[in-house]
Amino acid sequence: MTPGWERWFLSDLVLFGLTVACAHLVMSFGQTLMHHWLGHHRLGGRFFRNHINFHHTYYARGHLASAVYLGTDGNNTPFFLIPTILVGGALFFVLPFNLFVVMALASAASFFAHVYIDKEYHVEGSSLERFAWFRRKRQLHFARHLHTNSNFAVMDFFWDRMLGTYRKPDQDIH
Repeated sequence: MTPGWERWFLSDLVLFGLTVACAHLVMSFGQTLMHHWLGHHRLGGRFFRNHINFHHTYYARGHLASAVYLGTDGNNTPFFLIPTILVGGALFFVLPFNLFVVMALASAASFFAHVYIDKEYHVEGSSLERFAWFRRKRQLHFARHLHTNSNFAVMDFFWDRMLGTYRKPDQDIH
């Protein structure tokens, strides 16, 4: 390798890393805001009705987890995809192609992780239970099911701290 090629590779690697981190943080922030403002306020219309009538009906006090994930009837995933695709489409015309591809892949991975982890929170005996981070985040998520005005994030609860909606887990949640 020539020194010039190494420098180019390392600078692109740093740029790609920053793009991945920013894409995840934007996806996480968007998920948190949409969950808070659309999923828990009547302004959300169908999104609100789906979320309250399905997810919060299946998973409420006394039955926060089940043997398999319930509630595909009120799946709100398409509502999250709409702004994601619109913003991604706009960025196609703004970003260099290599950064757009990195951003698109990172956004897709972040989106998948949010959906997957949210479902795993509600599955008894989830394979993720062996990890302390998962058990902690599950407790924070379950606190939202008991106190619906808090902890709207799925993975990055620092957004709730910034938005003033953070709540420590209740002692009786397991």
